[in-house]
Amino acid sequence: MRKILCLHGYRQSAQVFKDKTGSLRKLLKKHAELVYISAPHLIPASLAIQDESVENLQAVPANGKVEEQRGWYFSTEQLTFNSHDETDFSWGLQESINVVSKAFEELGPFDGILGFSQGAALGSILCYMLEKGELNFSFRFAILVSGFRSRLSPHTHFYKTKQTIATLHVIGETDRIVEKEMSEELTTYFESPHIMCHSGGHYVPATSKEKEGYINFLEQF
Repeated sequence: MRKILCLHGYRQSAQVFKDKTGSLRKLLKKHAELVYISAPHLIPASLAIQDESVENLQAVPANGKVEEQRGWYFSTEQLTFNSHDETDFSWGLQESINVVSKAFEELGPFDGILGFSQGAALGSILCYMLEKGELNFSFRFAILVSGFRSRLSPHTHFYKTKQTIATLHVIGETDRIVEKEMSEELTTYFESPHIMCHSGGHYVPATSKEKEGYINFLEQF
């Protein structure tokens, strides 16, 4: 049984992401144990407004109860984040790496990580740091769903070289939050990326169509 640490998307939390991926946990129950943690940074209350956009609906769990919203890092001085932001500002990344490190120490060890959206961007950064020997923990693979390369200039060095760690990139053909071209770009920073596309949007797919792709990837480990 592989143990995987799960990193949620922006405006989500561990509980929200756990609720959103119930089908995935059921799909992989014989193959992997999924463990969820929350990002350390709360979205400022004035910005954590629920509306009907696809992105904000990611913060509403299946039971309809509004949970706290969190982020792994911010891209503006107003403490907001957008995957398309190209700025010189970055705040909060190191605190998030510390939270992941603590999770490995207290809840691990983990065979791999699974990141969604901003969590996948963080995952790609962790892959670089792992290969450069900059982490005090290790993992063997990463599953990056709706992932993208961070466009913040302080993060540029994380994409200087291609990574050899095994990765599965899950890409939504109709994703309107992280367009498929952004996820496809992220794959170019890895030596031998596994790629699985689905016809849907900004979510973690978990139907019988994707089951074989997940399991074939995990069975390597």
